Amino acid sequence: MCTPGLEAVCHRELEEMGIRSKKAGPGVVEFAVNARNLYAANVWLRTASRIVVRIATFRATDFRHLQHHAMDIDWRHWLPDGFAPRFRISSHESKLYHTKAIAQRLHQVSMPPSLGEPEQLFVVRIERNTVTISVDSSGQGLHHRPWRTELGEAPLRTTMAAAALLLCDWDPATSLVDPFCGSGTIPIEAALIRRRLPPGGEREFAFHHWPCFEPGAWASVAGEVQQAWRSALTDNEAAPVLTDDEHAGPGIVATDRDDAMIAAARANAEAAEVADLIDFEARVVSHLRARSDQGLVLTNPPYGRRLGTNRLVGLYRRLGAVVRERLPGYGLALITSEGKLARTADGDLRPIASFRHGGLPVRLHHRPAQPPGHQSVESSGSLDTTQLDTVTDR
Repeated sequence: MCTPGLEAVCHRELEEMGIRSKKAGPGVVEFAVNARNLYAANVWLRTASRIVVRIATFRATDFRHLQHHAMDIDWRHWLPDGFAPRFRISSHESKLYHTKAIAQRLHQVSMPPSLGEPEQLFVVRIERNTVTISVDSSGQGLHHRPWRTELGEAPLRTTMAAAALLLCDWDPATSLVDPFCGSGTIPIEAALIRRRLPPGGEREFAFHHWPCFEPGAWASVAGEVQQAWRSALTDNEAAPVLTDDEHAGPGIVATDRDDAMIAAARANAEAAEVADLIDFEARVVSHLRARSDQGLVLTNPPYGRRLGTNRLVGLYRRLGAVVRERLPGYGLALITSEGKLARTADGDLRPIASFRHGGLPVRLHHRPAQPPGHQSVESSGSLDTTQLDTVTDR
């Protein structure tokens, strides 16, 4: 399961892991795996929100049919001792539509609801009288990263940040710049990709508690994770010590005009153990800079009805001018609900993905790095550094 709109990039991640998959509906990508691949998908997928295992599909037009088929499920195969089932139910165009009554009948044939015990989630989808029951293998949603403890206002979901990096085909050997970094989600996801570390660290998953858990399969996956951390530690220890005046190669740059946000972003990066890969600076957009000639500017700038489009025109225009004049070898990507504002920044930006963020429909607008001398289609004018930023960067 993933955020609707991210199915293609989630499918691509699975294919790169050697797991064949297909889009099966909004926010759903299907794949058939063994235990090891199931565990590995939970550990390594950066754009998935949750991975569930289908355990039953049947037709039911009344509660008698529902209970009859549900009794055939071996619930104990998925329910650890001391755990109670929890049912998340959705129903569309079906005779069974009362979700609380459906959950009650399922508890009757499995186990009673929790009275304080830990819970195992089961996802029940009823579509035109076809019932699909799946067991959650992830536990806490995969978009919850353990390192993400400091949050700003309207923070970007981690899976969306990772998806944006992958959709823009960012090369981890080049620079990444986020001029509205907020609590650091995009730069930290980029640093984890560069260091080839799992997005969720070494967290625990729901499948660890299953009676059918396979320790040998997990040991193989855990070995890969441990090797990734050893490699990251070795690379860090081998890195040369450079002064501020020395060129450090392609860097990940995270800036924001708010000192508190820079402090939060740095704290999150330290928790993720990638702070050494990121340059944190409190800067306004007009003072943006980078250490290398090639890379990507990817950011989630301010947008939304409460800010007002007119107030943001100058900020977006200024961002586009900075990138054109100071980072001419960089691609540009903006996550925003305002297509007109994106085109104000750069007329060559094109929407390549759409999803919802904070209740608003948003799009990822992208243009690759342009050849020397290229002129933007709609944007024009040189950078005026005498203008003041009038909107707080997130």
